Amino acid sequence: MTDESNPPRTRRRQIVLRGVGALSLATLLALGADAALAAHRTISSSQAQSVATAIGLRHSDLPSLSQQSNPITAQERRLNAQLTTCVGGVPDSKALGEAQSPSFASSGNSSVTVNSDTEILPSASLVAKDLASITGSRGLPCLQAQLAGQLRSSISKGETLTIHGARFPSVVSGSDGTFAIRFSVVVHATSGTSTVSVPLYADSIGFAYGQAEVSFSVVETGAKPSAALERRLAALLVARARAAIG
Repeated sequence: MTDESNPPRTRRRQIVLRGVGALSLATLLALGADAALAAHRTISSSQAQSVATAIGLRHSDLPSLSQQSNPITAQERRLNAQLTTCVGGVPDSKALGEAQSPSFASSGNSSVTVNSDTEILPSASLVAKDLASITGSRGLPCLQAQLAGQLRSSISKGETLTIHGARFPSVVSGSDGTFAIRFSVVVHATSGTSTVSVPLYADSIGFAYGQAEVSFSVVETGAKPSAALERRLAALLVARARAAIG
């Protein structure tokens, strides 16, 4: 059976889950608008990549976890393009810059995998449009269908899975809008007359901040992700977005 601590990723609008390989899942969908109190500065195309990099998660944020390389792959770009078409979002080609953090992972009976993605779009209105596509009626069905397909292609013979996605209240505050979704997955492995069931939870949480669309995913086997951890990571990312964008 493949590594269930990694469900496949559908970034930002995505938002969704990294895992089963490199997935970010993130990551997503319950919109809660926290109107920004101050105007954000405009990010130019020459500044976009450095701003995106400055916002993302770092190993120092999760020092007890091991850092793993997590480059954006051609497969991820292909999957994200398919998801964009499905939900009616903003194409990646519009982005001025994007940075994906390394993956940070633990091992053991309840393994955890965390990563983040930041994309800078030409305007806050495009970010709002992309967010709306995720929180719309097609968002959750498109995300669940894509994740289910990726997971089913990765499991071994004799294994089956069930998957259920649901929105949940976001832990993000101080942003221009936020989303959160949890996918609950159970992998059933049968050997002879016995069946072992392994639960996996993939949370994808994100927010808009000016021209930035920021998401992070927390994937855990055996238990639901820690709400305290997710609140801490969300606060870190919002603080970095505020420092980088104003």
